[in-house]
Amino acid sequence: LAGGSIAASAAQSGCEGKVSAAPDLQLNFTAGDLDLTIKALASEDTTLLVNSPGGRWYCDDDSGGDLDPMVTISDPESGRYDIWLGTYDDSMVQSTLQISELGGTDMTSGPAPNMELEPNYGTANLRGGFTPDPWTKSILAGGSSPASAAKSGCEGSVSAAPDIQIFFEPGDSDLTFRVRAEEDTTLLINTPNGRFYCDDDSGGDLDPKVTITNPQSGRYDIWVGTYNGSMVQSTLEVSELD
Repeated sequence: LAGGSIAASAAQSGCEGKVSAAPDLQLNFTAGDLDLTIKALASEDTTLLVNSPGGRWYCDDDSGGDLDPMVTISDPESGRYDIWLGTYDDSMVQSTLQISELGGTDMTSGPAPNMELEPNYGTANLRGGFTPDPWTKSILAGGSSPASAAKSGCEGSVSAAPDIQIFFEPGDSDLTFRVRAEEDTTLLINTPNGRFYCDDDSGGDLDPKVTITNPQSGRYDIWVGTYNGSMVQSTLEVSELD
């Protein structure tokens, strides 16, 4: 029975939904040579929070498709895994937890996102104080590459190549990336120092939003993702005012 009154983000920033204070399941696992996939199935939107034997947190919302969460742990450790199943709005939802070494979805079969490929919509140059703000770009979101292949816990499927590369010279403001679309989209960003950021719904209305504090100068690789292999017309917004 998924849900609870504790925000999953209290365990790891960016994690979604509400869980119980106690783990729903403690899994004592002896690792072999395969990855470990943990997935929840439910008739409503659920989330997943996992603490590994080494103390690392994993979380997910919809990577399993159909609003089901899924976490795949590469080279899993032996030991105890604490697992929570979450929901939204304090609801309690009947769910089924699946644990597999065979993977949970065809999403994992695509190539990993590759920032060295030529971007689908070219490049742009922005510097602090740019106008108009927000800067916008129309992008057909989606692809066959799992965003989680770039960073564990990232959601949706993206193209192998970045949708756009933005070369940015910062001023004194934070930098916010947001996507607007009629359907649920996700956002994956690689920053000049190689750190990945991702988001699903922080912008409201199922729109993703990432705000980078004290942004660096250099190239930002940006992917806009979707679920279930769909392609969705979207608008990328970049702002220093949001």
